[in-house]
Amino acid sequence: MKHRLLQWLACPACDGTALEVSATRTEVRRVTSADLDGPDASPPGVDPGTREETEIIEGAIHCPGCAAVYAVRDGIPRMLPQGASEGPTTAHRYTTFDTAQPAWEQSFLDYAAPLEPHDFLGRVVLDAGCGYGRHAFFAARYGAEVIALDSSADAVASCAANTRHSSRVHVVQGDLLRPPLRDSFCDIVYSFGVLHHLEDADAALTALGERVRSGGRLALWVYGPRQGATLVVNNALRGATASMAPESLHALSKAIASTLRLVSHTPYVLLHDVPVAGGIVRHLPVHDHHQWPYDVVVADVFDRLRIPVHRWFRGEELEVMLSDAGYADVQVSRRVRNNETFRALGTRR
Repeated sequence: MKHRLLQWLACPACDGTALEVSATRTEVRRVTSADLDGPDASPPGVDPGTREETEIIEGAIHCPGCAAVYAVRDGIPRMLPQGASEGPTTAHRYTTFDTAQPAWEQSFLDYAAPLEPHDFLGRVVLDAGCGYGRHAFFAARYGAEVIALDSSADAVASCAANTRHSSRVHVVQGDLLRPPLRDSFCDIVYSFGVLHHLEDADAALTALGERVRSGGRLALWVYGPRQGATLVVNNALRGATASMAPESLHALSKAIASTLRLVSHTPYVLLHDVPVAGGIVRHLPVHDHHQWPYDVVVADVFDRLRIPVHRWFRGEELEVMLSDAGYADVQVSRRVRNNETFRALGTRR
C-alpha cells in the first residue's frame, strides 16, 4: 500500500476520512521521474531526493471516528465492512497476462469505448470489480491513478501480482455496495462485467455514482438478455454445477474449454475470412475467446459456471437508469460477440 492511497480512502463503517495508517513491515522501491510528475511532485511516502518510495506491506488502517481497524496484508488494505462477505473464489487467482499481446489492450478499449487512452491521462480512476487486474493495468499505463477494488481475496491477490510493476495501481479489498472510498473524488469510475452478477445492481450503481465527481464519468459493460438455446444451456449448466466441488468443476471446465478449442475457436481462426464459411463460424459459441491462452479460457469457464448471473440488462434500461441517476450525455452501445452485451457511459451532473 502506498501512503498516497489514504487521500482517497474512507471508513466503510462511518464514512470517516481522517484515517491513520501504521506499519509493521515496509518495503522501499525506486521511483521514476514520471512517478513524480504532476501537481504533487512529492507525494506522501516518496523521498524526491533519493527517488525512493516506502510502501506498507503489513500494518493497519485506523479510523479515529469509530475506532474501526482494517488490516493491511500483503500490501493490500482489507476494508470490507463488518458483516460483509468476501467475494467468491475465482479460477483467475493465478491468471497472468502478456501485456505485449495486443488482444489484452484491445479488449480493454472495446469495453471502455467511447473512452480512449487520452481520457485516462492524469485522472483518478476507480476500477470497480477489478478481477485479476487486466483493466487496471491499462488504465494506469495510460496515465491514471487507479484504485482497483474487489471483494474477493483471490481477485485482489491476482490483481496485485499482475500490476506489481505499476506505480499507479492501488489495490483495495472492499465491498462495492459500501466502498471504502471518499465521495466525489473520481474522474472516471468503470465497472466491466460486474453489475449483472450482483443481487442489488441498483444499490451498487448508486454507491459507485457517489464516488464520481461532478463532470466525471461512469462507464459500464453488462450482459444483455439471453434467449432461446443460449439461455437454456446457461441455466442448465449453472444449475448442474452450483454445488460441485472446485476440483470437479475445474475438471469440467477443462473439458468444456477443450471442446470450445476444437469446435469453435479453431474453426473460427481457420475460416473467419472465407466467404460463406466466415458468416457461419462467426455464430459459433464464444469464438472470440480464441485469442486467449488455454488456461485463461479454462478459468473463464470456471468463473462463468461458479458465479451466478442475477440480472440481464437491456440497452434502453441502462439509458433510463443512468439518466434517472443524474447523468448527462448518456451513451449506450450494443456490443455483440456471440451474445448481446451493452456498454454505457454517462457524465455526472
